[in-house]
Amino acid sequence: MSVGRPALLDVVQGLLERTYAMPRDLVEPARFVIGDAGYRRLYGDAARSARVGSAGGGGARTLVRETTEGIRLAVYYPDAMIRTLEARPPQRGLGDDNVDAFAAFVEELDHLLCIAERWRERREVSLFELELHANVRKHLVLARFLAGSGRPLGERRRAWLRWHLFHKIRFADEDASVRERYRDARRHAVRFLDGLPALTPAARLERLRRF
Repeated sequence: MSVGRPALLDVVQGLLERTYAMPRDLVEPARFVIGDAGYRRLYGDAARSARVGSAGGGGARTLVRETTEGIRLAVYYPDAMIRTLEARPPQRGLGDDNVDAFAAFVEELDHLLCIAERWRERREVSLFELELHANVRKHLVLARFLAGSGRPLGERRRAWLRWHLFHKIRFADEDASVRERYRDARRHAVRFLDGLPALTPAARLERLRRF
C-alpha cells in the first residue's frame, strides 16, 4: 500500500460512522485485530479449523467473551485474507478475486462496532441482529466501493454484487439452527435493501440510521 494512503480499516470505519452517525470515539478497531498467530495464542491450532459463517469468509470471525469486568473483544482476520486484500486493494476496484475477502472484512468490523456501540449504551444485541446489520452494511459499503466516487451503481454490477453477497453463499456451520439464523438474516436484509431505492436520498439516510 502506498505511503499516505489511508488504511482500509480506517476507510471502512469512517464510512460506517458517517453513514450511521456513530460516535467517532467509540472504539479503535486496530487495537482489536488479530491474525493467525494471535488466534493460535488464544485458541490453539485445533480451533483454527472450526467452520463458521459463510464458506467464502475464509474463517474471519469476531471473538467475544463476557467477564466480570466487562466484555473482551477481538476480530480475527486470517493472514491469507489480508494478503488477498493487500494484493488486490478494494480501493482500486472489486472483482471475483477480492469480493469475498472484502465482504468478510467489512462484516467483522461491523460486528465490532455494533457490539461496542451497544455496550456503551448498555443495550443488548442478539446474534440475529448482528448478522442482519452486517448484511445490510456490507452491501452498502461494497456498493460504494464498486460504484466509485459520484457514480451510480448500474443494474448489471448491482446484480453481480447481490450474487456474491447473498445468493451464492453456502453457510459452513454444522449447527442447523445457526445456518437458519444466517439465512433469515440474509432474507430480511435483502428485503430491507429492496425498499431503499424508492426513497429520496434524505429519507434513505434517515431509514438507515433508524435501522
